[in-house]
Amino acid sequence: MPDTIASAVGRSMTLRVLTLNVWNTDGAPERQELLRTGIAELDPDLISLQEVVRTDDYDQLDWLLGDSGLHAVHQLDLIDAPSWGGTALASRWAPTRTVGTLLPGKVVGACTIAAVIPLPIGVDLLFHAVKPSAQFDHEADRCRQALAITALDEQLRGPAPSIIAGDFDATPDADCMRFYTGRGVLDGRSVHFRDAWEQAGDGGPGHTWTSDNPGVAATTALGWIQIPHRRRIDHILVGGPFAHPDVDARIVRCDVVLTDPPASDHYGVLAEIELVVQPPR
Repeated sequence: MPDTIASAVGRSMTLRVLTLNVWNTDGAPERQELLRTGIAELDPDLISLQEVVRTDDYDQLDWLLGDSGLHAVHQLDLIDAPSWGGTALASRWAPTRTVGTLLPGKVVGACTIAAVIPLPIGVDLLFHAVKPSAQFDHEADRCRQALAITALDEQLRGPAPSIIAGDFDATPDADCMRFYTGRGVLDGRSVHFRDAWEQAGDGGPGHTWTSDNPGVAATTALGWIQIPHRRRIDHILVGGPFAHPDVDARIVRCDVVLTDPPASDHYGVLAEIELVVQPPR
């Protein structure tokens, strides 16, 4: 075990991780205040946000985080290609490295951004904010994108279990999600991340994009869905013990949040994850 890990043995902490698709600036104007207030009240340590607008005149990420003191990175800081406004992440602790990568597929701007986060317990954690392709008929692209995201994780991950959070636009039974959670193989490769909702949700369906939300119901005019429509497509995934033997991660709670009133066309997902640095095994 490296000296930096050995000196941290026994240290522990609990992380609060939030993912939310903020739906650009669409919908009612008062929605932006709901987002800003809701994020502040949830008080997350790590945040993955999708569809975040940045223009010469307006920085939605800066507005949403306010005076939280979180360290934020927008997709456009790393990649000169917006994706539905942009993907962003924020951390309570300043990243030591950030990487942005465009994902393969038909949709220009689908991406993952990742940050190496030095945690107070003395170990680094790799946090990914992801936004793969959204179209219902692009599962083949999402599988290729899952391979790219997990390859980046293998390259950069630290001792603490990596966290991948975002709007995956895929339900748990999709091929890409089965790959992430160790239930399927893609291109001869396999990985294992734990689904926070599956591990520590309330036992319900955990729908995050549902026609029960007026923002989603409005998309019927675009011909995307037939009501009723309910899916769990926003996920927080936590690295498994075999890839991260030095730090134990226990998902102690997972909630669907920002539902009443809905602040976006997506509901958010908030997970609490307890980390403990382990002695040599």
